[in-house]
Amino acid sequence: MTALYNLEDNPASSLFERIQGKSSGSSQRAKIQALLMSIKQNLNQVLNSRPLGCQSTPALGIPDLNDATLTGVDFKVHLSNIIADCITTYEPRITNVTVHFIENEAEPLSLQFNITAFLLLENQKQLIEFNVQLDSNRRYQLTQF
Repeated sequence: MTALYNLEDNPASSLFERIQGKSSGSSQRAKIQALLMSIKQNLNQVLNSRPLGCQSTPALGIPDLNDATLTGVDFKVHLSNIIADCITTYEPRITNVTVHFIENEAEPLSLQFNITAFLLLENQKQLIEFNVQLDSNRRYQLTQF
């Protein structure tokens, strides 16, 4: 189930960030920045997890690219769908997630994706967009947010 996030009803920081004393300041801009950083940190953790790596949530994460289930003609489309499903399931503060593979003729072996989604801020949907790239260590890195 996807939940919409409203800054007036919910704190901008996650529970663990508030416990650690990392909650945002009192200004609206500081709350928005803290919310975006919290989402970015969560996405980094979620996208770099592997299925069966978490006992409480075995489906959490993106399969390793060496996994035989990812081979096939529509590899890029299949991987884009897996990333979109993972983000939709494990980051409930954003909705309407779309993931598109970015073709890079200069680096044909690179895997880079453009992700767009909506975030509810002050009772209005705000478009957020970022790129995710698989680095040489097989970790997904958010390259812009």
